[in-house]
Parts: sequence; structure tokens; C-alpha cells
Amino acid sequence: LTAPSVLTRELLPHLRLARGTVVFVNSTAGLTASPEWGAYAASKHGLRALADSLRAEEASYGVRVTTVFPGRTATPMQELVHEQEGRAYDPSGFLLPETVAEAILQVVDLPRDATAAEVVLRPGPRR
Repeated sequence: LTAPSVLTRELLPHLRLARGTVVFVNSTAGLTASPEWGAYAASKHGLRALADSLRAEEASYGVRVTTVFPGRTATPMQELVHEQEGRAYDPSGFLLPETVAEAILQVVDLPRDATAAEVVLRPGPRR
């Protein structure tokens, strides 16, 4: 929560000039808290609140703010999470990092007449 806040504060003058887009990559833990993950979820809920406030504050400057909430993604971090949870790691049912990156690019490339306040990504069915 601290790093995105400080980074955004420092870049805000440039974002205003460019009528840029801020994209916070959050977690679905920012939507729903799970047992044993309270502190993590609290930081992610805080990031959502920061985005909501920033979106309202910066709209008049033409700055768009989006939060992307990826579900479990096949990354080394997810492997560690499974280890902490005492569960086997099978990335075949998770999002691919490339899919999350593509969603972020789509948000940034939206025409100026639109903004995506939130994007929630969940793993889809596998073929």
C-alpha cells in the first residue's frame, strides 16, 4: 500500500500533464478477505480505497485510475502461498501472467471517452 501511494504521489504532476492512467495491480484479496490472510487483505482493501479516492480527486485533471484484481496467477509467489497453506501447487487452473499483462494493456489503451474503474480477473475454464 505504501509503495503505490508514494510512487503515485511523486508521479502525479506528470500524470496530470499527460492525462495519464494509473493502474494499481491489486489482488482479489482486496475484494474479499480470507481466514489467516487478514493483514494482507487489509493492505489490498486499502489500495482499493486509495484508487477510489484518487479516481475522484484526479478526474478533473483527466487522470484515469484503474484497479486490476487478478485472481490466483501462476507465479513463484503463488507457489509460496500454496506452500504456506500446506496445499499442492498446480498452476494449470490459474491465470497466466501474460493474461494479466494483456488486461493491463487493454486498460491503458482504452479510448479517452472511457475508463475502467475496476477489472476483476478470474481463471477461466481450461480446454
